[in-house]
Amino acid sequence: MKKYFYNYQAITRFSKPVDRHYFLLRCMPCVNACQQTGKRELFIHPGGSVIYGADAWKNPIQYGCRMEEHDSFVFVSSGEIRLSPYRIAEDDFTDMFRVSSRLTALSVPMKQLLAGTEAGYPLERAVLLARNIHDYMHYASGKTGPETSAAVAFELREGVCQDYAHILIALCRASGIAARYVNGFIAGIGATHAWVEVLDNGCWWGIDPTHNCRIEYGYIKVAHGRDAMDCPVNRGVFTGMATQQTDIRVIVEEI
Repeated sequence: MKKYFYNYQAITRFSKPVDRHYFLLRCMPCVNACQQTGKRELFIHPGGSVIYGADAWKNPIQYGCRMEEHDSFVFVSSGEIRLSPYRIAEDDFTDMFRVSSRLTALSVPMKQLLAGTEAGYPLERAVLLARNIHDYMHYASGKTGPETSAAVAFELREGVCQDYAHILIALCRASGIAARYVNGFIAGIGATHAWVEVLDNGCWWGIDPTHNCRIEYGYIKVAHGRDAMDCPVNRGVFTGMATQQTDIRVIVEEI
């Protein structure tokens, strides 16, 4: 078991004051067989009441509202967490992760990456698929967006961690392997990260196609879903004619 400190900071600035701002966050790590939380804190400004609950996938959520006018919204999630080797017992939602979703449909050109991955256990095959994706894709920010599908990213041959994860999920599901999208934090300094869990022998195992690795330590899971649309870190609505810009900074270090 290893122990880590994490700090997630998001600052959203509005071009004009807004009000009646309702928000739903997924910014606090979940608890599972390989991830135990210690001290956890959530700071939100402007302040107000926050309700803690869970979504349909049992991910922890934090939601509330700020009725008064404000021109910025800040939230900071920090704490300590203990990690064991990445392995999570199967839950009740397995069948939902065997069929394609809006962002993980398989296109005909994507099938070329299935060659040579037909035999073996699901985890072994998924690792091979992740390697094929890593070799095929080029990491590039600004080329894709939050709603870019696996098929579009594959055609561009460029994208970020979300796109790598969507492509791997599409290929796994087409191969009969249950797979789900995960977002969270990884060791180092940067932003949020996305990876994939695949089901094999009654457990979910973590694979990071962006870094072409099977996950053991250093990955803090926040939420999972069918694709990125199921588990965004921050989602909300407000009243006001304003544009917004969000800056995110994540620090994760072993202690």
